[in-house]
Amino acid sequence: MVDRTTDTAVRIGVVGVGAIGRRHAQYCVDEPATTLIGIADPASEAGSLAHEFGVPHFRSLEDMLDAQRADGIIVAVPTPLHCKVALTAIRRGIAVLIEKPIAKHPAEATELIATANSTGAKILVGHHRRHNPIVREARDIVKSELGQLLAVNVLWAVLKPRSYFEPQWRRVAGAGPVLTNLVHDVDLLRFMCGEIVSVTAAARRSARRHEVEDTVAVLLDFESGALGTITGCDASPSPWSWDANSGENPNFPVSRENSYRFLGSDGSLEFPDLHVWKYRVDGEAGWTRPISREGRIVKAQDAYRRQLRHFCRVIKEHEEPLVSAEDARRSLQVTAAILRSAATGQSVSPAEIQGAA
Repeated sequence: MVDRTTDTAVRIGVVGVGAIGRRHAQYCVDEPATTLIGIADPASEAGSLAHEFGVPHFRSLEDMLDAQRADGIIVAVPTPLHCKVALTAIRRGIAVLIEKPIAKHPAEATELIATANSTGAKILVGHHRRHNPIVREARDIVKSELGQLLAVNVLWAVLKPRSYFEPQWRRVAGAGPVLTNLVHDVDLLRFMCGEIVSVTAAARRSARRHEVEDTVAVLLDFESGALGTITGCDASPSPWSWDANSGENPNFPVSRENSYRFLGSDGSLEFPDLHVWKYRVDGEAGWTRPISREGRIVKAQDAYRRQLRHFCRVIKEHEEPLVSAEDARRSLQVTAAILRSAATGQSVSPAEIQGAA
């Protein structure tokens, strides 16, 4: 490995090297602006990965921070451990990039925020899709070209293999598709359409009979007056998901089937492919008139790499976090409201949820 350690390189450690943690570690190795100072994970495979990257292996974050100077820590452990691990760094005043969701419960996110406020540590949350240029373009289209936003529909469906559920934590509360996967879509909808003030949801665990849901249907009320729906399922073969369309994750084959549709008074948008639909006629528009599709082209860029570079600028205090802890808590509150609504059969306001779902 080439030693890129310099006085200006940002020194970053990675905690947890499951699938996403490995990607974070690889990005730190590849990025000229960063130096990977070590990997913390008690698993034996973590030692092999650390050896491959030529960095020290530690069994815990505490051991890493006692042995190494760190400018930032990437927290990529299972969701139920996010708060505990992140607090270890935050209490020492060290910046953290926490994988989404920020925590298991909104109350834990509140604790992270309060501790960071007292120590001055920066928190960036890994809703990495916001760093993708196509998201910024779509947001601009929704806000400036569609007229009044009336509705949005999201369809996310995949078939997770049986091996995915071998770790016991993925079969219990805190690991279902609402918190693990749909929190991405919730975050994008908040970013693109505004705050969500009420949710009504139903969930089922018909496919696997695990403790967590495998299928969910959600009705969203936005502060703007727009309505939204999300249908999510991690037990069905399907081409409809962000990952299957965007090509962002090399582990997923690309289908190019759009999974988002935004409906406005002046036009509509298919996303992520950025197809804008509008009437191109003189006189009164309406359903008997021809409608045309205009495709927008945005140069693809690696959202994870952009996120890491942004994290470096946050650490150096050149930028504020694109996804702050407060922002991520609001997305977490929406997912908590979805789960509570599904459990109670009642509509729930995300703003009312401060503690556990």
